[in-house]
Amino acid sequence: MIIFKIKVSEELREKIKQTVLEQLHEVEDGEPFAILDGGRVIVGYRQGGKVVIEQIVDKVIDP
Repeated sequence: MIIFKIKVSEELREKIKQTVLEQLHEVEDGEPFAILDGGRVIVGYRQGGKVVIEQIVDKVIDP
């Protein structure tokens, strides 16, 4: 189950779901993670059998 604590478009929601399902085995319970999507970062964490998406950072500064 994926819980979105922010509003996202259906297109982005499906993209996040697909990425999470493919990579979920690499994330430990309670571990935060970030998904790089072009010029933005999607931040979330795993909580038991759930994934919580908390934030999207649109402004990423690359040194």
